[in-house]
Amino acid sequence: MPTNIAEAFSLSHVSILDGATSAEDAALTVGTDLFGVRAASLAPDTGQFDNEGDDAVLSTWYWFNFATLTVTSGFISFPVWAAITGLPISSSGSGATAKFSMDLWNETMYNSAAKPVLIRVPSKDSAGAVRRIDIILYKVQFGPFTFDGPSYKAGLTASYDGRALASLTDELGAAFPDGKKRVGRIVMGAQI
Repeated sequence: MPTNIAEAFSLSHVSILDGATSAEDAALTVGTDLFGVRAASLAPDTGQFDNEGDDAVLSTWYWFNFATLTVTSGFISFPVWAAITGLPISSSGSGATAKFSMDLWNETMYNSAAKPVLIRVPSKDSAGAVRRIDIILYKVQFGPFTFDGPSYKAGLTASYDGRALASLTDELGAAFPDGKKRVGRIVMGAQI
């Protein structure tokens, strides 16, 4: 019987979702996956205020601003760039002479529409059953992608940075019944 305690030990993929397909269904298709993901991090940007009186902290107030998502990949994926930026992919030739091109840091790509994102992590639960952990972010505003390298043995890597913002809707655009904003959800389920 599966448990609800799990350890994650890898990163299988990160996907830019289309807003019309659930995270669970999108993970079964190939299209806007960031191939060759080497690392991903998600770090919240928070703040706090200490209410002081009588030379003591009487209460502390915390708040959340956004979460920074950083994904580093060893592959450059034009379909992913097109999904993030909304810019077209140009192609010419066929077979071995096929060529693909896109604008690099076009001024219209800096404020593209926010996209939902799926981060999938293989795991095992505390009973040893193979599971997965999905982190679904509802609204990620991406900045310009960056490059590192090329360097000997490590090659050229592309980094995708964005801010996961609080949203009133899930990855499909469905409003939350309680009207409260959320950044995303984390799901532990069977390995697909």
